[in-house]
Amino acid sequence: MSNIRTMVDMRKQVLESKETTIYKKLLNIFGDFCDNHPATSVDGLFELLIEKGIKILPKDKRALDILNCMVCGCDSIPMQVQKILNMRFGNLPTELKPITKSGRRHEIAFWCKDGSVFDQVKMLLNFEGKGVGFWSDANGEKVTLIDTVEKK
Repeated sequence: MSNIRTMVDMRKQVLESKETTIYKKLLNIFGDFCDNHPATSVDGLFELLIEKGIKILPKDKRALDILNCMVCGCDSIPMQVQKILNMRFGNLPTELKPITKSGRRHEIAFWCKDGSVFDQVKMLLNFEGKGVGFWSDANGEKVTLIDTVEKK
């Protein structure tokens, strides 16, 4: 029983570590962007990022993977901010797309928060401080994602 508890604790530590790394990168990217491009709407988002802290990040693993991909790219800071704010789930790399199976078809899943359905990466971040989000279909019904990550 103690081995199972230890493994659960280790997985939780890894997830918390990943969250912290993504949060730090978001702070650096948004902070640098605000320094170099003042008087944009990103200033308000940066203040919310600081105010809300790590609670702004989703708890879902796929959502964290998508955000990690946005902040870890070799793109310039303005390009990374642009991707976070404007990228849609359908434009993500194939292995990161949130895909669900509906009948015989595969569909892109949506992110649902407080009864609203979204298809943009920026909505994964909880700037509003409202409820926890989850993957859903276009009608807001909770769905399970298909694993599209290649196994090595």
